[in-house]
Amino acid sequence: MRNAILYLLLILAVRHVNAQPQEGQDFPASCHAFFAAAPDAGNPMLFHFHDQSTGQINHWQWSFGDGATSTVQNPSHLYAAGGTYFVCLTVSDSDSGNICHDMLCFPVTVHQPGACVADYICSIDSLNQLAEKFTDKSTGNINSWHWDFGDGTVSADRNPHHTFPAFGKYKVCLTAYNSDSVSVCNDVKCDSVTLLQTETCHARFVYELDSLNHESNTFKFKDTSTGNPNHYLWSFDDGASLSTRDVSHQFHVEGTHKVCLTIVKEGVAGTICSDSSCQMVKTAKYFNVGGHLFAGAFPINNPISTGDTGVAYIYRQNGSRLTVYDSTKFTSLGYYAFPRLLNGYYVLRAELTPGSANYDKFFPAYYAQSMKWKDAGLLNLTDTSSFEAHVYLVPFSDQLTGSGSIKGKVSHAGPPGNPFPISNAEVILYTGQMAPVNFTRSEKSGLFEFDDLPFGAYYLYVEIPGKYSRLTPVWLDATKPVAGNMQLDVFDYDVTGITGDNSAIVKGELYPDPASTEVNLRLNAAGNSTLSAEIRSMAGQVVASWQTACMKGNNLFTFPITSIAGGIYLFTVRVGDGSPVLTKKLVKY
Repeated sequence: MRNAILYLLLILAVRHVNAQPQEGQDFPASCHAFFAAAPDAGNPMLFHFHDQSTGQINHWQWSFGDGATSTVQNPSHLYAAGGTYFVCLTVSDSDSGNICHDMLCFPVTVHQPGACVADYICSIDSLNQLAEKFTDKSTGNINSWHWDFGDGTVSADRNPHHTFPAFGKYKVCLTAYNSDSVSVCNDVKCDSVTLLQTETCHARFVYELDSLNHESNTFKFKDTSTGNPNHYLWSFDDGASLSTRDVSHQFHVEGTHKVCLTIVKEGVAGTICSDSSCQMVKTAKYFNVGGHLFAGAFPINNPISTGDTGVAYIYRQNGSRLTVYDSTKFTSLGYYAFPRLLNGYYVLRAELTPGSANYDKFFPAYYAQSMKWKDAGLLNLTDTSSFEAHVYLVPFSDQLTGSGSIKGKVSHAGPPGNPFPISNAEVILYTGQMAPVNFTRSEKSGLFEFDDLPFGAYYLYVEIPGKYSRLTPVWLDATKPVAGNMQLDVFDYDVTGITGDNSAIVKGELYPDPASTEVNLRLNAAGNSTLSAEIRSMAGQVVASWQTACMKGNNLFTFPITSIAGGIYLFTVRVGDGSPVLTKKLVKY
């Protein structure tokens, strides 16, 4: 109880000022009592007192709490026994015209050698912000401990681990004593413990191979950490380090590499939280692609120069989309090459450049020989390189002459009334029987034009790798020799069908049946359309197929079947969007 009362006195300071000015005099100068006390380094019972008072002072009166006094400004005093003593210093100045008086008292604890001194430290549990680890640091012949945590709970452990009920400030007291001699060894230390709910950080990141980067094994690392950190440190096992939030890094040695991210959140008072996370990153495999560009029976410039220059483009397939990866121009022996391609699937496209000797004789083509990217062969680079990825250009089927022309504009499909023009788009011209006859490229404004065309039916198609378009029918005759303002739309998603009237078949007839050399198909169509016909065996195998234009009204088509073996077949007709409109049984003899 005595020690508890003395502890309360530690936080008290008694100050009394008594300075009354005499009548007719100026207010006297004030003085303020203050002092410091420290035990002697060699004798803890001897205390040195140092006056730190301010003002004009000429008198000091000390009271050391054990009955002893002194009038020395900076006295030393030897205590006879340990304990807490209430030391007071009174300062004054009795000179005429400058009267001041002040007093300061505070407790001084004297630790007698061999006596008990309670002391402890505490630290927050890293796994629980409400938990504290208390460690006894008391000295003396102590065999008992009593902890009061200020939340209504106590403990007799020497080094307790205590969980507080909530965040806040608690007064924690440790009483350290010897149960056999409490009167000789007994001391109390009380201190405030403040529990603040601090922020936490969790380091996280994701990564992906930059498949479109020509520098092989370049990875993109993206921070996904929580806790709003403001400092980042990326460490790579090849010795590199970076300090931005998101980074790119190239591994020059193939294999598995360790990548670590350390995050820190700094505040005004210092580090608020930090964390680290590591992952193992495996490098990718790369392969090579090469091949000849054939313009006819031989590759260009092989075995002799044809005066042509080729350009090849390679596209990486990402799901249902194509992304251009690289391009190369070539002349020597008509051979192109793309080194160090990331494993995966690719589409290859090649063509002759303007100015080449055979530029106006061949269409651009995809590997191996296709005019449309949707029909192109995929290059599978999953386990080996490909050095014979040859591209065979498709020749023009006919040279047309006439007085008709087709003009129009290529635009990206978008909001009505605000089309976005597309330049350098390949526009392919087909006859009504779907034979490709010519192509041109749109200008910067998206405009295109075909001239010197004979009258008849045509189709227009826009070919852009990774994009979609529809077949657009055109009819030229003496009453309409010029088809102007043709609008060709390009889409980012797959579209089917064609522009124009409803293409449903009103009536269809197949004859003769049975047939031996040819079969006739008579159709009455409600609108212009593209017609596809195929003959399948009863096992589902396609044995013959055709594609042609179907005009509004009555149509008559003749299909040869001499190459088909005798048997029973299914004859199916489809319109532009691929929907079957007519299926007939056909007997071939």
